[in-house]
Amino acid sequence: MNLRLFLAAALLASLTACETAGKVEPKFSSLYGDYFSNCKQCHAAGALGKTSETEKSLDFSSSAKAYATLTGGSATGLVGNQADCNGVPFIQKGDPAHSLVVAALDAGARQAFDLAGNPNCDASAISDMTVKVNKTPSTEFLSALKTWITNGAQND
Repeated sequence: MNLRLFLAAALLASLTACETAGKVEPKFSSLYGDYFSNCKQCHAAGALGKTSETEKSLDFSSSAKAYATLTGGSATGLVGNQADCNGVPFIQKGDPAHSLVVAALDAGARQAFDLAGNPNCDASAISDMTVKVNKTPSTEFLSALKTWITNGAQND
């Protein structure tokens, strides 16, 4: 009887772990672990996927560098029609609708992106190459990202 109870508890615990294993939380550590860590393939010093057209200031080589460049930086080194987004902050704390990183990752947000101070940084200037090169971010990730930004984009 005790063995059955133990096995049932173990099975329940393993099922619960499976259900929450892929859950993305609105915390930077969760966002980095789920998606942003993949960005270091192109956005890091010496990255194999880095090209002359890769945005220059983002660095996803570690969680700490990713947080610092996302929350404290603006786009630099963009060329062509994307150059209209140079100088635009990646994250506007409290405002995902005006956060360039959200527009770059979310097609719906990209279409609605409108900045009074940078009117030419719009859907036609924002690249979706990130999504083409990397895996497409899940709806759950995008929701957690927007909630994290709305809540002040704190580092955890």
